[in-house]
Amino acid sequence: MARQIYMRTYLAVGVISLLIFSLGFLLSAQIDNERITRVEKATQLQELNYKSLQFQQLYLNTLTNNTESCPVFELSLQSSINTLTDSLERMEAYKASANFNRDEFGELSRNYVLDNLRYWLFAKRTKELCSLDFATVLYFYSDSNCGICPDQGVVLSYYKKLFGDRLLVFPINSDIEGTEASVSMLKKRYNVTVYPTIIVGEARYEGVVSRTELLPVICGSFAEPPNECLSVSNDEAN
Repeated sequence: MARQIYMRTYLAVGVISLLIFSLGFLLSAQIDNERITRVEKATQLQELNYKSLQFQQLYLNTLTNNTESCPVFELSLQSSINTLTDSLERMEAYKASANFNRDEFGELSRNYVLDNLRYWLFAKRTKELCSLDFATVLYFYSDSNCGICPDQGVVLSYYKKLFGDRLLVFPINSDIEGTEASVSMLKKRYNVTVYPTIIVGEARYEGVVSRTELLPVICGSFAEPPNECLSVSNDEAN
């Protein structure tokens, strides 16, 4: 009798444990899928923004006087890039906690990098077409082969916060190079062989570029350097 009670108790505990594990697994999968859905929606929004910007740029190319249209296009571009920043935050939050759907996440990462590259090209073209005064940075990094890359990310985040809309930073995760030829093409174009590497304008800088070293590089990219350039220079000198 005691043996039967023991066996029943053992089986009950086993069944309960299995149910708890299954519920935990299903809950984690559901949360993971919800995160992917949010990122996918952000990606779809980026696609719509891209099509809108594409039309606006084509329209600007038909005008002889862009004075009135350029400010509107600049606002649209900046709004889209802000949305891109939101997408990055969602991607980073997902990456920090995701355990499932790795293949889908890889596709979302690839879409995000492509969005960055498209908006980088638009920003370069808009700067030429409308004579806008902002600086662009392509930031090549690796999550798997670069322990010091986060240090460069911190420096870039500092200057992005300082200069705001006048500094556009486009992070490119080189880990997807095997599935995305665009990354390989740009790495070859700019001779990127180490991480991190940043491209400011058309100039390449390898390794971690410190705040002190990066300040004159960024400020030199502006036609009229903002007041922050002088204030930070004075702070560094003191």
